[in-house]
Amino acid sequence: MAFALCVIAVVLCVAYFDRPVADFFEAHVRHTDLWRYLDRFLKPFLFVLVAALFFLFCSGCCILSGGKLAAWTRTPLLCSWSAMWGLAAETIFKGISGRSWPDPAYVQNHLYGFHFLQGDPRASSFPSGHSIIAAAIVTVLWIRIPRLRIVSLLLASAVMCVLIVTNFHWVSDVIAGAYLGVAIGWMTVRLDIAGYAAPPKA
Repeated sequence: MAFALCVIAVVLCVAYFDRPVADFFEAHVRHTDLWRYLDRFLKPFLFVLVAALFFLFCSGCCILSGGKLAAWTRTPLLCSWSAMWGLAAETIFKGISGRSWPDPAYVQNHLYGFHFLQGDPRASSFPSGHSIIAAAIVTVLWIRIPRLRIVSLLLASAVMCVLIVTNFHWVSDVIAGAYLGVAIGWMTVRLDIAGYAAPPKA
């Protein structure tokens, strides 16, 4: 049901909301100080991916050298795995969809649409990678550390709103990315639980 609702929301946004929203923020936000502040807000997001990859490498090196991971590392590992899974999903789905960006393709050149399976990096807007990764990490934290639910949800929501306001992504990109991220985070935790619940027999 959630998937069906996501598809309906994406289709409606593509047909009716994406372009008016992009036009509104281009006219009212793009050339203001607010846009510059919001643009800076997104810059540190890259460090989240770097930290996730670094943590996975360090954990792997620890195991290969005969060490043992502390219990506290389980949640960061799940967050890191979900982030890398989200990054892979973003790359693949963007290559399939071939959707042009709101800025500059639409607001500057009035180009709008999907160009499936063309693999053009200039047409790789759908789905939003920021939304996928943010939602995946938040979902892991939502399940594993309930006390962080509100803070992590607010941060992820802020990232997604900024993506729309700055015309880095269409509304439908963010909706699809958020859905995919939640699914990835949820599956990451469930796969981890399944692996520990039924250890192989000696």
